Amino acid sequence: MLRFTTMKTARNLRHASQLVSNRKTLFQMLREVFHGQYKMSFTTNLALIFGLIYIISPLDFDWIPILGWADDGFVFYMLVKRLQNETLRFNRHKAMERKLH
Repeated sequence: MLRFTTMKTARNLRHASQLVSNRKTLFQMLREVFHGQYKMSFTTNLALIFGLIYIISPLDFDWIPILGWADDGFVFYMLVKRLQNETLRFNRHKAMERKLH
């Protein structure tokens, strides 16, 4: 069981590190979204809005120290995963754009 846990942890760290290494792509995507040149998926927009509201909101489990940090961390992790998937979609979009021109 320990081996499975460490493999899963390593995989999660790899996903987070991919987003950090693709931060230029992430910032380019967010810039194009802001300028109206790219449209993120509805689920990504919804996840970002509700996720950030949940993390900032003091109305969740923040009054219970460990549980409050854990649930905010889980929501942040899900946002990172969602943004990673969206950057992959953005890369495919850019590749198709280059292919058409």
